[in-house]
Amino acid sequence: MRQRKGATCQKASLTYNLPKQLSQTINNTGITFEDDTVKWHWIASISVICLVIAEVTMVIALFDIEDEERFFECFSVLCFCFVGFLKFLSLNCNHKQWSFILSNITELEKEQISYEPPSVEYETDDESDDENETFHFPHHINSYTAQFQAVSTFLFRMYTTTLIIFVVSPFVEYAFRRILGERVEWLRVLPGWEPFANKSFVGHVINIIVEIIGSCYCVVLHVAFDLMSIGVMIFICGQFSLLRVYSENIGGTGRHWQMSKRRNERAHQRIISCHKIHVLLMNTSNELSKLLANILGVYFFLATLTLCSVAVQLNSELSSMQLVSLVQYTCATLTQLYLYCRYGDNVLHESSIGMGQGPFGAAHWCLGPRTRRELAMLGAGMMLPRYVAAGPFMRLDLPSLINVVRTAYSYYAVIRQ
Repeated sequence: MRQRKGATCQKASLTYNLPKQLSQTINNTGITFEDDTVKWHWIASISVICLVIAEVTMVIALFDIEDEERFFECFSVLCFCFVGFLKFLSLNCNHKQWSFILSNITELEKEQISYEPPSVEYETDDESDDENETFHFPHHINSYTAQFQAVSTFLFRMYTTTLIIFVVSPFVEYAFRRILGERVEWLRVLPGWEPFANKSFVGHVINIIVEIIGSCYCVVLHVAFDLMSIGVMIFICGQFSLLRVYSENIGGTGRHWQMSKRRNERAHQRIISCHKIHVLLMNTSNELSKLLANILGVYFFLATLTLCSVAVQLNSELSSMQLVSLVQYTCATLTQLYLYCRYGDNVLHESSIGMGQGPFGAAHWCLGPRTRRELAMLGAGMMLPRYVAAGPFMRLDLPSLINVVRTAYSYYAVIRQ
């Protein structure tokens, strides 16, 4: 009874909020998942319209721009906005799959938090107290939840800083040049086609407002989708790490080598729990891979072209504000790529075990033959690695990031020649 009370106290101290935070990131876009439907807030509807209008004007501008430097500038911004729109489509068209992932996370964490070990966890044949100690799931859940909170704060600050610099820099440059008495063109936030250029001041102001709203909502979509995707990958990595440690304790400490029926029963229950967790994690990772494969495949391709176009722009004459905005945008793009590849790489390595890890590191010598077979089957299943696809030809890992940078440099070298 002493240890049951301790387990209850540990449950009460849990900061259980990862599923809630993931749901909140989606709600911040004005999108709400409800059973088999998805609802939009009216602000989200207006913002999407502004984003689509901004993208259409940039597409038109691509065919109308004769200046090479402006062409690459328009292309890089259009790629960013287009990927944001793809993420919006994924959240809406695949809301059932995203809801399935959220329900898996909620179900598993709730079950682990409310876990009440059976009596065999406490009453084993004359085993020492330290072998009977209950495995505390909340400690591991708090660990990867804190990691997600740190990544969430970093991403939010990075995107917010990039947005502020990108939107404010045209106004600062416009005001500065007017003060110097230089001749300047009409103020623009996005490098798109403007139907009211030099015709209507009111139309020009409306166009600027549309561009600002579209830019802000595009960043909101990127933040929500990236936090959702990276948050799920952090959850998968954290649970696989938890599973590895938990499965190593299937046979207890191994100090008592005599066969025991109660010890076998306890090991059998732990094997069942491990198998259930492993199956749920495999289903979640497979679903996430399907959701991200197409979007990340397109994103990796466009990011390669974007980095190439940015390199071309850096070799041209730029104002101070244009240079600051471009460098900030490039750093944000590389950081976004790195975070996806890093946590995709973590999923690949955390999802599989080697010899001496997980069930293979459990005290099998104090278990019966049947329980040993179950332990070996569990270990064989946990040896299979899981990975997140980034299109039909690439995986989400750190070597893919290096390939993107190399390919971008190759494109840049060809263009400069």
